[in-house]
Amino acid sequence: MAQESASLLIGRALRKCCPVCGNGAVFASHFHMNRACPACHAIFWKDPGESLGAMYLDYAVAAGAFLICWAILDWTTTLSDLTQLVILCVIAVGSVLLCFPYTRSAWTVLVYISGGIERPQLRVIRGGKDNSHRAA
Repeated sequence: MAQESASLLIGRALRKCCPVCGNGAVFASHFHMNRACPACHAIFWKDPGESLGAMYLDYAVAAGAFLICWAILDWTTTLSDLTQLVILCVIAVGSVLLCFPYTRSAWTVLVYISGGIERPQLRVIRGGKDNSHRAA
């Protein structure tokens, strides 16, 4: 389980850094998440089902953007309901696409706090060569 402070872990999520070491990047590009940390080699998500929690965060972002923009549009414009709905759907989808790396990083921090991500074990290489691939 994480021993770091909440503010440190929130900062790592906002910077899209590894929750374990704080140095490696969680993402290689905007939509491509690294399987493991390039710095400490901690594996971010071991099971495919772990992305389901991040989808809940995506839903919260989309719903929040939709509701806030709906209130603004409803109070400040005289657009038809259909036009408002189209605008709001575009805003909801756009907010999810824009916030994708942040929701995944936040969920990775939550997985780390729950104990789902552990510090990787260091391998000892004797004689300067890695012989782990040879059969004993």
